Amino acid sequence: MSAEKKTGGKKPTYRIPESDGFWAKTSWQASAVLALVGLGLCVFGFTQNPERFGYAYLFGFFTVLTFAFGGLFYVLALHFTGGHWGLTARRLAEIIGLSVVPTAILAIPLFAGVATGTFDLYDEWMGSHHGGHGEEHGGEHGEEHGDDHAEPAEGEGAHGEAEEHGSLFAPSVARAQEFPPQVDPQPPIRSHEVHTPQMEAAHHHIIEHKSGYLNQGRWFGFAALYFLIWIGLAVFYFRSSVKQDDAPKKERFELTNKMKKVSALGAIAFGLSLTFAAFDWLMALEGSWYSTIFGVVIFAGSAVAVLALIIVLGIGLHRKGHIGNALNVEHFHDLGKLMFGFMCFWAYVSFSQWMLIWYAGIPEEQTWYHKRWQDGWKAWALFMMIGHFGLPFYFLISRIVKRNLGMLRLGAIWLIFMHVCDIYVFVLPQYGGFGPSAIDFGALLFCGGVFFTFVFRMLMRVPLIPLGDPRLERALHHHQSH
Repeated sequence: MSAEKKTGGKKPTYRIPESDGFWAKTSWQASAVLALVGLGLCVFGFTQNPERFGYAYLFGFFTVLTFAFGGLFYVLALHFTGGHWGLTARRLAEIIGLSVVPTAILAIPLFAGVATGTFDLYDEWMGSHHGGHGEEHGGEHGEEHGDDHAEPAEGEGAHGEAEEHGSLFAPSVARAQEFPPQVDPQPPIRSHEVHTPQMEAAHHHIIEHKSGYLNQGRWFGFAALYFLIWIGLAVFYFRSSVKQDDAPKKERFELTNKMKKVSALGAIAFGLSLTFAAFDWLMALEGSWYSTIFGVVIFAGSAVAVLALIIVLGIGLHRKGHIGNALNVEHFHDLGKLMFGFMCFWAYVSFSQWMLIWYAGIPEEQTWYHKRWQDGWKAWALFMMIGHFGLPFYFLISRIVKRNLGMLRLGAIWLIFMHVCDIYVFVLPQYGGFGPSAIDFGALLFCGGVFFTFVFRMLMRVPLIPLGDPRLERALHHHQSH
């Protein structure tokens, strides 16, 4: 049925009417209630276990931030490439990208906790510049970043030092510090069974070597810079797009050209800021670990997440008739293909990161994966492989599924869930063994509730598609070529 028939022959306004109880009121009100419930769980978690709460809050905060990342990427990509097919979904992406503004407010408790020392997420290297790394953090956090919390193995002294034999990793790490490799006539000891002096010395050496980058002043200064870039881009594109809706024809073309010109430098600034934010806030949880592809992994997951969210919101609005036929099966088919492609890209870069570290065989690079393969995390890691790639690959690869809105929405909801699980495994293994907590759920509920409250409220305030874009007519008549 055409949009005109659904609206009694009238041209659709592409706005959510006040009469729609769910989209106009229930959606954002329910999100606000969930945010309040999450806030209560956050307060409880903070009073009970501030250390665990710090990790949980980082998980919730960064999860919603990745959706904003994805929204910004979608907007920048459309302007940079000049593509028309995804134009009618751009307003949804603009609103999701604009959510970086409330997300910046959500960052305040996290940064305040880190600054005051209430959250010890980065104490290993932040503390090392305030009185000595070895003495302050050689206990709890020093052990934490070896490979686990194991007791001294047989053959070690009372303080966990190897007496007569070295380690499988001694020749590798000795190049970076003053402990020479030792001859070991006995079988080598696995890294997750013992914390050797050689490994500890190499670990501390790497931390000290990174002190020019891993320090408190730079960390907070760059965090402010990141948010300035993201908020600047999000506000510029949202305001320009909304202004274009009612602008004269000539000004519409001028605004289109202006947004396209900004997209080139904007894409560079966005890509670099996303990458270094991923380094600073997630990778720096394990100070001695590094991966040059880590930012790309975060970007790929963000792209999958936002495309899945646009599909879920878009199908809901389409079925209610609020977005007319501006988003139809043809558009959702292409959105589904793009989501499927980025899902495969996420799997590719995630596997590449693991494979490069595995075959290099450098002990200090393996720590991050060891923590996600022991203490109960192994089953979670296997679940991620199957749930984030295996199952959705076979489900979404079919053209039939991507053109069936019900099935496509089901696949999109599943990928959103798996993306949340993905961020969880980036953060919580740094705290300890596997054991989901109400604190984790509360932090996600609070941050997610604030995010969706903002998104649903903004959907009420503006047209659901960019009405003033010169390419709109072509986008409305988009169809598959096969």
